[in-house]
Amino acid sequence: MFKYYTTIFIFLSFKVVFSQNPNRPEIDMDKFVQDLFSQQSDNANYETMYESLFQFYRYPIDLNKATREELENLYILSPSLINNFLQYRNTNGNLLSIYELQAIKGFDKNIFEKLLPFVKIQDDGFNKDARNLWQRIKSEENSYAIVRYQQTLEPTQGQSNNMPSDLKYKGNASQIFARYRVQSTGDFSLGVTMKKDPGEAIAWNPNKKQYGMDYYSFHFAMFNKGRLKALTIGDYQVQIGQGLVMSSGFYLGKGAEPVTTIKRSNQGLRPYTGAMETGFLRGAAATLNYKNFDWTNFVSYRKLDGNVRTGIDSLSNQDDYISSILRFGLHRNERELATKGTIGEAIGGSHLLFSTNTKNLKIGLNSVFTHYDIVFNAPQRVYNLYDFRGNSNINYGIDFSYNYQNFSFFGEYSRSKGEGNGLIAGVLASVHPKIDLALLVRNYDSNFYSFYGNTFGEISVNRNESGIYWGAKYTASRKFNFVAYFDKFAQPWLTLRAEAPTEGFEYRLRINYMPTKKITLYVQYIEENKQANKIDNITPQDYVVDQKRTNWLFNMDFKAEKILSLKSRVQLTSFQQESGNLENGIMMLQDVNFDFKKFKFGVRFSVFDSENFNTRLYVFERNVLYAFSMPLYQGVGTRSYLILQYKITKHWDFWAKIAGFQYRNIDKVSAGLNEIDGNTKTDVTLQIKYSF
Repeated sequence: MFKYYTTIFIFLSFKVVFSQNPNRPEIDMDKFVQDLFSQQSDNANYETMYESLFQFYRYPIDLNKATREELENLYILSPSLINNFLQYRNTNGNLLSIYELQAIKGFDKNIFEKLLPFVKIQDDGFNKDARNLWQRIKSEENSYAIVRYQQTLEPTQGQSNNMPSDLKYKGNASQIFARYRVQSTGDFSLGVTMKKDPGEAIAWNPNKKQYGMDYYSFHFAMFNKGRLKALTIGDYQVQIGQGLVMSSGFYLGKGAEPVTTIKRSNQGLRPYTGAMETGFLRGAAATLNYKNFDWTNFVSYRKLDGNVRTGIDSLSNQDDYISSILRFGLHRNERELATKGTIGEAIGGSHLLFSTNTKNLKIGLNSVFTHYDIVFNAPQRVYNLYDFRGNSNINYGIDFSYNYQNFSFFGEYSRSKGEGNGLIAGVLASVHPKIDLALLVRNYDSNFYSFYGNTFGEISVNRNESGIYWGAKYTASRKFNFVAYFDKFAQPWLTLRAEAPTEGFEYRLRINYMPTKKITLYVQYIEENKQANKIDNITPQDYVVDQKRTNWLFNMDFKAEKILSLKSRVQLTSFQQESGNLENGIMMLQDVNFDFKKFKFGVRFSVFDSENFNTRLYVFERNVLYAFSMPLYQGVGTRSYLILQYKITKHWDFWAKIAGFQYRNIDKVSAGLNEIDGNTKTDVTLQIKYSF
């Protein structure tokens, strides 16, 4: 099998990007995302991450107004480079040309080329827009509408007429997504999003909380209006400190950039534009500025999906209690509709941020209160002894960031209901023009509760974890750099998958080599050692054992001058429990892409052999604009896709994609309501975009 794969695999790769603007080239978003997301996780919200990254490209930062936080959010510049840039701008005034960056110490050609797609120089001068807000909204060029249609061609069990009436899907197999948005960076943003998932019905039935489409989202935001720094109405997110209590947007954490990605910047308020139905607030929020102080206040009320059970609740003698909150946003049948909007969530919070005149020191105080109209009181087990119970929680704490020369210190502390504590602190350091280092420590008590927090951690919930992380990047030359990290972590209390306290470690090594301007090579190795309950298909086990997972990745890119581009990848993974059998997985792929300016299309063919879920693989693949795709490869088979984009006119763009798995030696794909009879799964996506 391996020889067969090796024979058909061509290890050759090159990319091409066209530029309509010589000062700001088109970004190779596929490569950019793959570099950042080179290690995939089941818990990450990649769709939100991808959309946020694309917004940085679509709405570039004005270098003459850029703050330290905005530059940090690009994950490209080290602390020393940011310091050099800010010092240059303070000394010499506004930049006159984007190419002036190359005059700043440390901004070599490699850094300049990485930064170029995300920044601009804008001189308002006599062209400063003095029109009122409504006039600016009507005439804004960054205004578009998108409609997307997706469907799996093979029928699933949820669509079968043999399913019980409470499980059978109410709607057809299509997913329909529509969005309108108009935005001017630093001025305003207005948007509406609506969506229905496969199996959901488009129906008007208020008694069952059905109002046409299943999901709607709306926002309006203004920025920088005198002392009003930001105002959002509708759906929004809040980013405070390191995200321990309130976190918005995406957070890369451990990744291919082991230094710059571990620190979060205080972004404050930002409108929510995603299609995910969880992870945002709904209401109003505002940030006021007075001299050195920014004061943010926010309120929110939403109806959440959840499983509400009936029983004796010892906390308040009520009959109903929340056993779990559902995050999927699926309302396809009677059972799922019964969970829709069953829980009311009210949130109020405040954040007072002090900044020195130089902006080198920032200290913030925050408090967030959360209340649910039904109590949490799931049946108590040993592993969930410290799970949140009751219906109210309060977080209060402090965050800081301090920049001194080439060092950037940061941290956040929070305390929650039940005297649980959360703490994260770290430092980024440029100790040499070629060497960048990072150190981060964290400790989240087992009884620390933060419903909207998302900061650095091994698990998706910042609770029941302690650890220390080291990261390093060595840039030997423009052609060669080496990156690495080591993360040591522990969970002091039990979990669902570990009936004892556990510990583990993870490290990554990556070598990047660019022998010429057209060729880029890298090899990466990741090893993760964890402890969990022994996996045994015969009898249940109640003790933990060591589990080791490794991942090799080989990649080569070759940039051509014109139309054609090819990309290849080899990915290997292994899993071993204690001294048991070594399980392996392999995936190899080949992309062929053509770009004729108005018409672009690409194809992929991949083969994979993964023994089981322990050796599963994830691989990013191209998709239509604003859609993210990272399918799971498990079992034995092939995956291929064809995607095309056609620019019909100046205002109209069209995309189409067909992608499918073909498995060997199985007669059913997936399981449960998503189960498909047969060994294939084929997805079709159509999208049209109108730019106003």
